Amino acid sequence: MFHTVLCDLLGIEYPIIQGALGGVRAPELASAVSNAGGLGVLAAWGLSVEELREQIRLTRSLTDKPFAVNIMPLGPAYTMERARLAVEEGVRIVTTGRGDPREPVVGLLKEHGITVIPVVPTVRHALRVEAEGADAVVASGGEAGGHVGQVATLPLVPQVVDAVKIPVIAAGGIGDARGFVAALALGACGVQIGTRFLATYESGISAVMKGKILQASEEDTVVTPILTGKPVRVIRSGAIREYDALEKAGATAEELARVAAGIRRDRQRDEEAATIASGQIAGLIKELAHAGAIVRQIVADAQQICARLDGLARG
Repeated sequence: MFHTVLCDLLGIEYPIIQGALGGVRAPELASAVSNAGGLGVLAAWGLSVEELREQIRLTRSLTDKPFAVNIMPLGPAYTMERARLAVEEGVRIVTTGRGDPREPVVGLLKEHGITVIPVVPTVRHALRVEAEGADAVVASGGEAGGHVGQVATLPLVPQVVDAVKIPVIAAGGIGDARGFVAALALGACGVQIGTRFLATYESGISAVMKGKILQASEEDTVVTPILTGKPVRVIRSGAIREYDALEKAGATAEELARVAAGIRRDRQRDEEAATIASGQIAGLIKELAHAGAIVRQIVADAQQICARLDGLARG
């Protein structure tokens, strides 16, 4: 059950992709998701080329199932260098974030038989990456953690499904079987899940950071540009509240820049004060779990949901 075109495209058992978690070094997480039948993803962001090579090889030692590497376009040289590494290491699937890397990167990946799946926030972006040769697309709503657009998942996914001919994967605000089934109902062929996989034993982030997710409510995230210059959904911290208060009070650009620099610095120095990228689904997450168990639980629960819906449809 739940075998879709995405399963055939990626060679996986269940249409569940672990979202790339920038800055998280966790071959254990990616391999656990892949071993459970989904698709684990390694994030290239924050890693040197050689560090990424090591992560790819370690993941391959932990699973013989498909996994992907995510490349966030941070400039032509950075992106091409990591695309070449993917080719050298025999990576078969590459996802991209913050917009597609475009040619010649996509051309290089496709030339070597690598499946390319960009993450997009709008129909316009989806149409563009389809024209550039993407094999599938992740339509990611504004509820997601990390870099986000302004359109929510519920209206975004069906509009992308109607606009493109390639498979569409839903992301943003999905953390359990209910979101999984809803995404399939919207026309998606699978889901990408990020925040729920952060709150796992295998994710590689600290206990402090995991605790921030477990303690967060649906109202505790905020979208801010102060971490990267682009809109990023994070769990609101005291420092971010300070920044927001200064901005509302009419602080100068210099003052705001000083506070933003401090927030970025604290992310590296002080976990208690630091913020963490997280989606609104954090309010649904109450305990840590093993990544593989999450995949299996989503599938099992989704079967029960579909059986219940079938009963309702039959009257």
